[in-house]
Amino acid sequence: MPEDEFDRRVRKLAVEHAETRWLALRLDDDVKEMRQEIQAIRATQGEHTAILTEHSAVLTEHSAVLTEHTARFDSVDSQLRSLTQLVGEVLHRL
Repeated sequence: MPEDEFDRRVRKLAVEHAETRWLALRLDDDVKEMRQEIQAIRATQGEHTAILTEHSAVLTEHSAVLTEHTARFDSVDSQLRSLTQLVGEVLHRL
């Protein structure tokens, strides 16, 4: 193999090696960036999960109160119907 062709191939390999190193460094930077973004997403997800848990607890409390108030309303409604019937009977007798 002639020496100038050998030198040309070595220079070509050196250039390809430099390109490969540059691409590898670029890939490393991209991976680091993605990891940072994933960490930020996980942190945000953790915060939102905590808030959701708090809201679920409050919603459960409100649901219990609503159930209690519904039962009271049903009781008052029943008593009001009975009272209305009683008044109707009294008026009918008069």
